Amino acid sequence: MRRIAVTLDAFEISTQALEQAVRLAERTGAQLEGIFVEDIDLIQVAELPFLREVRSVSRSEDVINLARMEQELRALARRAERLLSEQAARHNVVWSFRTWRGSIDNDLLAAGIEADVFALTRLGAALTRSRALPARYTAVSVLFSGTDASARALETAINLATDPDRELNILLPAEDAIETARLRELAMTQLGKDAARVHFIHMADGSLADLMEILTDTNSAVLILERDNQLLQMPSLKQSLNSLNCPLLVVR
Repeated sequence: MRRIAVTLDAFEISTQALEQAVRLAERTGAQLEGIFVEDIDLIQVAELPFLREVRSVSRSEDVINLARMEQELRALARRAERLLSEQAARHNVVWSFRTWRGSIDNDLLAAGIEADVFALTRLGAALTRSRALPARYTAVSVLFSGTDASARALETAINLATDPDRELNILLPAEDAIETARLRELAMTQLGKDAARVHFIHMADGSLADLMEILTDTNSAVLILERDNQLLQMPSLKQSLNSLNCPLLVVR
């Protein structure tokens, strides 16, 4: 693993995703790239002539325009870069930073970003601040479908779950018991001596709702899956990220 990219949000500097990315970079010796995301949908909203900001305390009203929005985004980007540098220095990780503007749903994963792993979380138009995961949420969960890409996702999960207090959950999306047994055997072969701390979980229908319930029940701090997994497309990447209750690591 050579490079890990972590997306940093315009409204909530995503410390949970950054924490997982820094931890993985420290484990693997990879370089860390912070990408401050300027969601193009948000930029286009700022161009609407009737848009107003109402302050919660004073109830005063102010105009929001593109120039002001870009100024505030630059200030948030500087804050994100400072947080990234502090975390990277604390873990002795080599890092870089840049700003990216585009459509999260259509462009983000297809952008020319040379990274083996993307660390993603709620992005863009999520104007409300999401609650941090409870301290007990430490487990690492990975979707394993038996493909070469999912094997790389499992290897990433093994690297991230090296601490004694971190459980490893392997989610098996299978239609029947025979396929479940096949996937479990493949995973066991890859795990080797690490198999002792592993929990295998069968995913009945592979839906986003099913996945969200599993992540909550298993106290998962992060979900890892392969780049081509269908969950990244249904119903859209942005909506999937806003639905998940933990950061997402996407392995190429």
